[in-house]
Amino acid sequence: MELRHLRYFLAVADEGRFRQAAQRLHISTPSLSQQIRALEKELRVPLLERTPHAVRLTPAGAVLAERARIILAEVDRTLVDVSLAGASSRAQLTMRVAHLVELVLKGSLELAASGIDGLEVSVSSARGDDALEAVRQGRADVAVVWSRSHQQRDLAGTTLGSVVFGVALPAGHALDGSVIVPVAALAGEVLVMFPQAPFAGIWEQVVDHLLPEGAAPGQVVVEPDLINAPLALFRAVAAGTGVAACILGIPAHQGIEDIALRPLDPPLRLNLEAVWRAPGTIDVRRLVDFLVESTSDREALVVPAR
Repeated sequence: MELRHLRYFLAVADEGRFRQAAQRLHISTPSLSQQIRALEKELRVPLLERTPHAVRLTPAGAVLAERARIILAEVDRTLVDVSLAGASSRAQLTMRVAHLVELVLKGSLELAASGIDGLEVSVSSARGDDALEAVRQGRADVAVVWSRSHQQRDLAGTTLGSVVFGVALPAGHALDGSVIVPVAALAGEVLVMFPQAPFAGIWEQVVDHLLPEGAAPGQVVVEPDLINAPLALFRAVAAGTGVAACILGIPAHQGIEDIALRPLDPPLRLNLEAVWRAPGTIDVRRLVDFLVESTSDREALVVPAR
């Protein structure tokens, strides 16, 4: 099997028609059809279901399409890495961090982006699920995400530590005068939450901790604006929509007035994890080791894992 066969196959899968795929690839339609037939013959399974008007992936074709995207992404990334390595003496790594992580590890991420003894690290923020997918597909070497769900544990990973969350209350709330807010006192409150999909590993953990007796219908309201997190949550709280979980230690409420941040009893602790594709190169391990060590930074707001 050659890489061009995979590119041909993905073009057909994406376009849904041989004619459009052939135009995209700048080859003739009969030639493209012949190449796909040869690929099916080599794999000994039908990859496409052909109809007079379109083509659809067979179950085997769907599997190949998923794997082919990963393979080609890794090949393309390898070509870029080799080219960059020829122009730089430092290894090039890419790191994705889930939303809100940049607030927790601000100093450490800035240091990583500025360069770590022989490593050049490109750092960018992403949804938690997108950060994991980037690592799976080879578009990123390492990701730092909130604790993963069981279904997301296909990648190698290590726990960096835990982050203490409290509760954000609207100013003048009945609990505003409390130094520490008992979780039991939140039973009747509306809970404003971030979207579930990007935080699949911790979403239910947060809801279960703040509403241990269970949430009534309509008691959990989702604020979809991730780009401006946590500002969007704080604005919703200030507007009286409800209360929200918040990272303790983020300074000045991010400029939002009319809210109060309070610790919880019992405290809510959420884990941060560094993940990568096993087995991981020496450079990847060096970056992960740096992240583990960075949790001892007093400005990191992370309690190191024991």
